[in-house]
Amino acid sequence: MHDGVPGADAQGVEMPTPRLRVLIADDHVPTRTALREHLEQGGIEVCAEAGTGAQAIDAALSTRPDVCLIDMRMPDDGGILATETIRQALPSAKVVLMTATPDEEGALAAARAGADGYLDKNMDPRRLPQVVKAVAAGQAAYPRRLTHSLLRAIRQSNPERLGN
Repeated sequence: MHDGVPGADAQGVEMPTPRLRVLIADDHVPTRTALREHLEQGGIEVCAEAGTGAQAIDAALSTRPDVCLIDMRMPDDGGILATETIRQALPSAKVVLMTATPDEEGALAAARAGADGYLDKNMDPRRLPQVVKAVAAGQAAYPRRLTHSLLRAIRQSNPERLGN
């Protein structure tokens, strides 16, 4: 911000706001297509797509997205390994794991892998751009119904660090 104008350069000239860049990784092409459409309708750029965990890692390293949407269960090592690898290589990138069958075990695995979110693929797709933007802004996106279970599992796994 210069001269009190948000998004302006030193001469006060309005600078375009960079678009949010997202990587989509899912082994089902129709799912990737639908995700792309909803994200683009929400003003989000899809910078890369991948069909396996290994492809997701390669695409993330080459395109450096702001947010990676990764299917939890894909051919090869899937979403968990991709999440861990991307988070180590690109600490500023946010990662959201997606699944058609959200459960406590999956949510805990996602959290342990460093995922910023864990989404049900059956969610209202019109909400996807809003959720991705929230994650990019630093918010976590885990289903409310699993939050209590996640906290309980974390507390049980390391009670001495949590003061229990």
